Amino acid sequence: MEFNEHAEHGKSAPFLTGRYVDKKEALEILETMNIRWNQRQIDWTAEPNSDGDRKWPWFLDDKGILRIDAGFIHRQFEGKQHEALQRWLSMNHNE
Repeated sequence: MEFNEHAEHGKSAPFLTGRYVDKKEALEILETMNIRWNQRQIDWTAEPNSDGDRKWPWFLDDKGILRIDAGFIHRQFEGKQHEALQRWLSMNHNE
């Protein structure tokens, strides 16, 4: 799953919380959403491609630990649920 939201330059995206988590905590957040990823799947989101870009916006903190905003993780799956709900409503309740 790739990042699909873009904030205007210099402005925070509205779904960012300022609560930065490491990979272990990211897996715990996914678990609370009943999304059961393994370590390899979360590692995949942080692996840089040949240009050095990561699939999700992980960054290194001052101690060299990869971190990501907890709100970003929620947004990736909430956005997909919202899209599915809109499709379902248009298909099943189009009167």
